[in-house]
Amino acid sequence: MALSAPTPAFVPGRRLLVVAAGLLPLAVLAALLGMPWSLLLPAAAALVVITGLAADGFRGPAADELVLSRELPRRLEVGTASSITLRLRNRGSRTWTVVLSDGCPPSLCEEPPVLELVVPPGAEATATYEVHPRRRGALSFGSPLLRILGRAGWAEHIRTMDLPGEARVLPGLEGLRRHRLRARRDLMHLGGARRMRVLGRDGDFDRLRDFVPGDDVRHVDWKATARLRRPIARVWQAEKAQNLVVLVDGTRLMATRAGDLTKLDHAVRAALTLSWAGLAAGDRVAVGVFDDRMRTWIAPASGTSRFGALLDGLYDQQPEDRFPRYQEVARHLLRLLSRRSLVVWLTDVLDLDQGKELLSALTVLRSRHLSLVVALDDPQVRALAAVEPQDRSALYLRTGAVEVLDERRVLLRRLRAAGAQVLDEPTERLGPELVDRYLDIKMRGQL
Repeated sequence: MALSAPTPAFVPGRRLLVVAAGLLPLAVLAALLGMPWSLLLPAAAALVVITGLAADGFRGPAADELVLSRELPRRLEVGTASSITLRLRNRGSRTWTVVLSDGCPPSLCEEPPVLELVVPPGAEATATYEVHPRRRGALSFGSPLLRILGRAGWAEHIRTMDLPGEARVLPGLEGLRRHRLRARRDLMHLGGARRMRVLGRDGDFDRLRDFVPGDDVRHVDWKATARLRRPIARVWQAEKAQNLVVLVDGTRLMATRAGDLTKLDHAVRAALTLSWAGLAAGDRVAVGVFDDRMRTWIAPASGTSRFGALLDGLYDQQPEDRFPRYQEVARHLLRLLSRRSLVVWLTDVLDLDQGKELLSALTVLRSRHLSLVVALDDPQVRALAAVEPQDRSALYLRTGAVEVLDERRVLLRRLRAAGAQVLDEPTERLGPELVDRYLDIKMRGQL
């Protein structure tokens, strides 16, 4: 990209300052001694300054002489260190020493490093610096600042460069790579259009296997049990292409922090983990982000190649200063979904007034869809409720925290009584627990 020069275009270099600093004491000494050549030293200093600036200052690089480019990694993830490479090409006939600082967003690097490059004529130099993303989303780079040292070292040219760029920082996806599905994972064939083996009474009979703790007694094959003299269960084949709808609350309630991340960060990571599991299991997965309306909607589709579209729709979502309107979202789903679906609500269950709105929405959906409410936990409130107060202020805080948790428990009981399934787990275990609950629902044929 082309260079642009602020005002001033150059400043005195280190060599010029050293020479000027050396001449100044001599000029002062000569003036104090009344020596006739005292006038010559300031004149000589001025001549050196003018000559140096003329040699280096007025002969700075042309606008198209130095070309800078930036290479971003293919994937940036929160909490994972990555490297950014800068390439500087010299199209001119002079060697330049360039000290530059990239316009790196603060959430990638707190203080952009200062890099020094020496670029001979017609050559290219590279420099790399490390970034540590702390926030997901689309982050814009500013203009790099360059200090270009002249060949004689008398002046430094100050330039900025118009080098736009946007870093696409994804939420930490280590759960997708490292997450182990529970032991009953062998009940599912991942990928393709094949069928899935589940315990149940619908579909085609597949095989018999040993009964394990947690299996429904209704699935016991009593004839095989009597013949083999140990509990045997039936495994059936059920169609895999079911609908999984993942809804993420994007309101102001999700801006509060739960540990190092916001609740919305945790919700996005859990939604992506669940979406990957659903696509790998052969289901059609839809994703929505809502506040007082459905602001983002990605229609149901199957195939693991679909995950990229879901990631694009979620990675840069930020909390809006709005309150959730669950009933509006429920009506939206009824218009869009004709087939029975598992609807997963990732939200912050705050108080009874908000709970009434959510209960009404679940009632609207109950006749057609199965709802799973994921209530994001607040570890700070739990910590306040557990601490032993040492003064009156701490007592008030503990009392308020206990009341919030009591109201939350009442609301979760009401949600379960209304026919919704509820998942209430600490945020650090949210992704794996959510996938396990989803597999449970499929295995038991509840969808």
